[in-house]
Amino acid sequence: MHEWGITQDLVSEVKKQALQNNMKKVSKVEIALGKKADLTQQALETCFQALIKDDSLLKESTLEIKNTEDHKIIVNTIQGEQD
Repeated sequence: MHEWGITQDLVSEVKKQALQNNMKKVSKVEIALGKKADLTQQALETCFQALIKDDSLLKESTLEIKNTEDHKIIVNTIQGEQD
């Protein structure tokens, strides 16, 4: 299931950016999802929730998806609490 691997990469990138910005908890992740990315919004949301359920940094975060016309998946913003 390629959705899982793509979402794992997304979660890893979000965690990396959150830690670089000294965040102790992420409350919202906003991404751009290209229509040509070969991934549905529902699959991405389902995988995201499964991957973060036991993660202390991300488990309470919500995922906001904005559709774009290209093929990319980009993290636009990460909101949460900083140290």
